[in-house]
Amino acid sequence: MADALSPTAAPKQVGKRRALSRYLILVLAAGFVALLAYGLMISGDRRVTEGQAPDFTLTSFEGKTYRLSELQGQVVVLNFWATWCVSCKDEADDIERVWRQYRDRGVLVLGVNYLDQEPLNRQWIQNYDITYPNGPDIQGRIYNAYGVQGLPETFIVDPQGQVAKVFIGPVTEAQLVAELERLLRH
Repeated sequence: MADALSPTAAPKQVGKRRALSRYLILVLAAGFVALLAYGLMISGDRRVTEGQAPDFTLTSFEGKTYRLSELQGQVVVLNFWATWCVSCKDEADDIERVWRQYRDRGVLVLGVNYLDQEPLNRQWIQNYDITYPNGPDIQGRIYNAYGVQGLPETFIVDPQGQVAKVFIGPVTEAQLVAELERLLRH
């Protein structure tokens, strides 16, 4: 009983709580890294580069649902990104400019946020003034369906639902414009 009443008992309890908190943070971080590694591992060499684009459903952060099979007749730019991806920051402004230029011409840009947690993803969207629809892919279903192997990756789906172009790494405004103009001429 003497230890519980001693002046050194409280600091010992605080120290134990801090150690437990650090341990929990370490476990959560290790789990996140393991989940990321698993996602990269199971995607393997199956990147979709041609043919019918895999159908998916994405619910945006604003609550709107997009299903690829219901977007036939439009060109869809599907951009996979994450807040922890340095190269994703490099392309954010370019993709936003393309969206603003082509959204009234039958082009839909959809951002697929991979393995991020709120509020980080929403802060990122706000910081880069992103106005095109974005939604989370926490479990990596869309990521895996497309065989994404890293971030960023961008897939362009033509109006017939076929994969027209894949950009591995950051995409530029000029690259997107060239491909969109080619698809919109047909």
